Amino acid sequence: MPATLTPARAALLLVAASLLFHVAYAGLVALSPQEAYYWSWSRQLALSYFDHPPLAAWTIRGFTSLFGDGERAIRLAATLHSGLFFLFLFLSGRRLFGGQAALLATAFGLLAPITSLGQVVITPDGPLLSGWAACLYFTVRALDEEDGRWLLAAGLATGLAALGKYTAFLLVAQLGLALLLDPRGRRLIATPWPWLGLLLAGLVFSPVLLWNVDRRFVSFLFQSEGRTSTFAFNPVLVGRFIGLQALSVSPLLWLALMAAPFLAARRWREPSWRVAAIFSLPLVLVMLVISPFHWVKMNWGAPAYPAALLALGALVVEGWARAWVRRFTWSAGALAALFSLYTHLMPLVPALPFPARDEMFAGWKQLAARVELERRSLPADALVVGCTYKPAAELAYYLPGRPRTQSAGVFGENGLQFDEWLDPAAVRGKTLLIVIDPRERRSCARKEQVCATLTQLEPEPVLRGDDPVTAFELYRCEARADAEVPLARWRSGRR
Repeated sequence: MPATLTPARAALLLVAASLLFHVAYAGLVALSPQEAYYWSWSRQLALSYFDHPPLAAWTIRGFTSLFGDGERAIRLAATLHSGLFFLFLFLSGRRLFGGQAALLATAFGLLAPITSLGQVVITPDGPLLSGWAACLYFTVRALDEEDGRWLLAAGLATGLAALGKYTAFLLVAQLGLALLLDPRGRRLIATPWPWLGLLLAGLVFSPVLLWNVDRRFVSFLFQSEGRTSTFAFNPVLVGRFIGLQALSVSPLLWLALMAAPFLAARRWREPSWRVAAIFSLPLVLVMLVISPFHWVKMNWGAPAYPAALLALGALVVEGWARAWVRRFTWSAGALAALFSLYTHLMPLVPALPFPARDEMFAGWKQLAARVELERRSLPADALVVGCTYKPAAELAYYLPGRPRTQSAGVFGENGLQFDEWLDPAAVRGKTLLIVIDPRERRSCARKEQVCATLTQLEPEPVLRGDDPVTAFELYRCEARADAEVPLARWRSGRR
């Protein structure tokens, strides 16, 4: 590396180039259903929402207020949180293991598909990861300088991470463990600072608490009881877990990131390695334990990766003199780059091999054009109903005029956040245009009970090249004037 190109400058150049590329890329691909869903939240700002806390939606609203509702403007929220994530990742790594290790960890993070796509696709994981990395940095700085004031910043970062996603609750335990296992941290515990930091985290998170108190803690129950109720031993899920996680970061890099926290834990007497293990190993162990009993989604392990990346960077720097370490590093980096390149090209190049049914970016503009064509023959107050949040959110975004749509709550099923916005008066006696994606589990099963007449229209097939993605089912429904449109129990029971 040239003398003038320090690790900090090299990291800055790499991150800036990657973010600029992804800003350009962001306007080329249709919104995923999740992004369209969070954009729907941003249109109706609230203290929190059914599925997740609000920070992703709040950030989207900030950018769309400035730059309009285009795909690129929405995805600037991902750019912001990714930029913060990589900033605090590098700063943490430089304090823990030095600039070279921090630079290597940053490079691996930029290459891994999950954190590469995270620069363009906005989900609650964006604010979770930016807050997580910031909490790690401020904790390390508080220990290094034995200055409890940095724990206020760590508390703020924890609260912001929790405004992104509930997984951030782990940070409280991890931060506490980092203090307890370090003599400097134990001295800090005797001061007011960690407790003030915890109070600040609670204050930042309080909008979510207030929203849930008003709705019988529905979001907490959905993310706890709603998840654990489906636990059942199934060894096949372990293979799915390994496959999805390996795809999310690429196989060689994932193996290294799984090993790094355990190797860091073996050196727990050294403060830097202990912190890296504390901020990565707990979530790795949770995923390993859960994986035989529940589907572990691709993004669930992401918060373990920042500290794991830093430990991996330090291990590589330590072992660089060994030929096999250099070969593994270059191979893991090249394979991660290939996986990321593929995931970026896949939505743009239908000729690339990909399971067509799993293509979640394709067909939404086509569906919106078809639904708009059908709407022209319907009354002006006709309501578009997407069975599940995915078609409901995509149609709300891509239909001309961006009308309010509804989801399966119209038929008494869980419409997620759309149930908060459900107006029975907009259903009873009105014309509904129902859209079903057969890829989803059976939905809108009670439509015959709500509709006085129900007419199936021609389906709308979507192809990826020559391969069928799905064939959207469309129905015209004349809702009964006395149709029972049940409000969600968590909404009807509000105080």
